[in-house]
Amino acid sequence: MATIKLRVSEKILDKVLWLLGQFKSEDIQIIENDEKFEGDKLYAQNELQRLNSGKSKSYSIDELDELLEKSIRQHENRIS
Repeated sequence: MATIKLRVSEKILDKVLWLLGQFKSEDIQIIENDEKFEGDKLYAQNELQRLNSGKSKSYSIDELDELLEKSIRQHENRIS
């Protein structure tokens, strides 16, 4: 199956949905637009681009744990 994306005016949306509803479910499927998914997808693409360009760095859990421990050691005397 192929997937297409349409932008439909509100004034004809009911007619378009009615027309699409005339087809068998095995021939056509209406996929609702998931704006959260689109936002998450854009965020992930931007983060991947930052990683690939060197503007961002990833850390393993162990590396992150060591960074946090180091930061805590540096600042724990300031609290007292």
